[in-house]
Amino acid sequence: MPKMRDTTAGNEPFEPKRGRPTAPQSAAIERAIRDAATQAFLSAGYERTSMEAVAGQAGVPKSTLYKRYPDKRALLRAVLSDRVSAWSAIEPARAGGENLELRLKHLAAEVLNRATNAEVQAFWGLASAAWNGPNEVSERHEAIGYGQMITELEREIRELGPLSGIKAQNPRQVATALMAMLGGWIEFVAPTAADPETEARNFAQNCVELLLRGSAAW
Repeated sequence: MPKMRDTTAGNEPFEPKRGRPTAPQSAAIERAIRDAATQAFLSAGYERTSMEAVAGQAGVPKSTLYKRYPDKRALLRAVLSDRVSAWSAIEPARAGGENLELRLKHLAAEVLNRATNAEVQAFWGLASAAWNGPNEVSERHEAIGYGQMITELEREIRELGPLSGIKAQNPRQVATALMAMLGGWIEFVAPTAADPETEARNFAQNCVELLLRGSAAW
């Protein structure tokens, strides 16, 4: 097996022993694969990235790569999982306090602002290329973290709704509807927005007002 470098610990390359790798060796192999895949996907795009090229860049046999990831989609999903938590996690400070409307406006703006990040846009494009079929929308959305963001919005609606005089019968459905509006902006507006931050904030506020007030917010 080719030499691997433990990039997180800053160690010198090591030569794994034959047989089952130790836990540190397995972790180093996994890091090397994901790092190589990230570089390949971002530089060459989804279609032009091959599993063989990733294995070569990572310094592992193709059999090792395929044992961990049976196909290119599985590999991209793993790469995306490394970033989804950072994209969808909301900062600890509860901006907006316990006011549901202010809190949702803040969270919605955070989601849209992060979507204008160059890396997020690049990975959105990769996910769109990997899951581009008419019946693969849910898989694409799950790969880029929609589920986590919906869960965060649902939690806010469930916890803060009663404090604002609103008891949603189906908080998950409401959160999904809000995320669907935000997702439309991310896909169709964000790539060409002239002033992304301002446009994101304004759209987020409008979405929440429409959600809470219906036609009165028109």
